[in-house]
Amino acid sequence: MSAVATRVPDTRRREAESAEPPAQRLFEPKGPTLEDSIVAAWDELISAGHVACPVCSAEMSRAKGCESCGSELA
Repeated sequence: MSAVATRVPDTRRREAESAEPPAQRLFEPKGPTLEDSIVAAWDELISAGHVACPVCSAEMSRAKGCESCGSELA
């Protein structure tokens, strides 16, 4: 078996030469994202032991999850 050394192409120059403007987002969120909502629910569940279920808004506990819809944060 043999090895061949090759030069790594300088991609920075090509990126700078063909720099296109960044792609536009389809929309900008006007409120909390799904991730924001789940993280906030998780934080409150850990600190208080209960929270409004992010799925159905019923009471969710750390021990049992949501008794109304059965969802859990794990």
